Amino acid sequence: MDPEGSCTEDDPHVKLMMEGSTLRKVKSRFWKKQRHFRLLEDGLTIWYKSGWAGKGHSKFSVSDLEAVREGHQSEVLLSIAEEFPAELCFTLVFHGRQGNLDLVAETPDEAQAWIQGVRKLIHKAQNMDEQGRQDQWVRDWFLKADKNKDGKMNFKEVKKLLKMMNVDMNEDHALCLFTMADKSETGYLEIEQFVHFYKILTQRDEVWKVFQDYSGDGEILTLEELECFLRVEQQEGQHSCHRAEELIQRYEPLESAVNQSAMTMDGFQAYLCSLDGSIFKPELLELHQDMTQPLSHYFISSSHNTY
Repeated sequence: MDPEGSCTEDDPHVKLMMEGSTLRKVKSRFWKKQRHFRLLEDGLTIWYKSGWAGKGHSKFSVSDLEAVREGHQSEVLLSIAEEFPAELCFTLVFHGRQGNLDLVAETPDEAQAWIQGVRKLIHKAQNMDEQGRQDQWVRDWFLKADKNKDGKMNFKEVKKLLKMMNVDMNEDHALCLFTMADKSETGYLEIEQFVHFYKILTQRDEVWKVFQDYSGDGEILTLEELECFLRVEQQEGQHSCHRAEELIQRYEPLESAVNQSAMTMDGFQAYLCSLDGSIFKPELLELHQDMTQPLSHYFISSSHNTY
């Protein structure tokens, strides 16, 4: 990554974002509210107060952002062009159907700090290694599930979140790991503590060893590497290539890995723990043999342990 793309706390734009700014959030010509925005310590989450009264606030991840547009590049900001000059205005554009965020800064320098800072953070998010992306994926789930926006979860909330993430668990084992991750002994996990908890909960050493045996870089399985695993270990035969593509689409949680036709450790583990990874063939659960012959035509096991 080039120096301009490296986002550290020493970067002046990122540093200003962490200190926070009062920006005007604009929804229409008549709805323009001042809100306090700041970048949280993880360097990838933007927090803002959703109202001056009470404790309401909202968060979103930089990985949710597609781009930053300068000036009056939205209908809403164009409608207030006479009131606020272009050098104060910018728009945060989100992926998918989420609505964009139109903002107005107090000064041109402050606007540029946020515009350049967010662009650097987007660049950082797009150029993370696979482990960084996986950690951010877990953080994003935490933020979505944190309904009261207090930045922490008790064990009951964590259990509900794990169910949303399709993580099977033994409750007693999960509670033991939760207690280990709760270093401050508050009965709650903050976001980075939850990331650590999720890793130790889902880690399986034997699966990790197999993954490392077939992965060229130790971070992902390419389509060819997954195909090799399916052919050699799972004995999928001539259908292994099509099967590998199908499994990536079904089990890989990271969209970026799916787009590369690759599988991360999380996707690999999800596949192995599914019915598709079961040693028992699903088609054999149903009646699959000819049962129309006379009884004497069949071999019957009659040991004393047969019931």
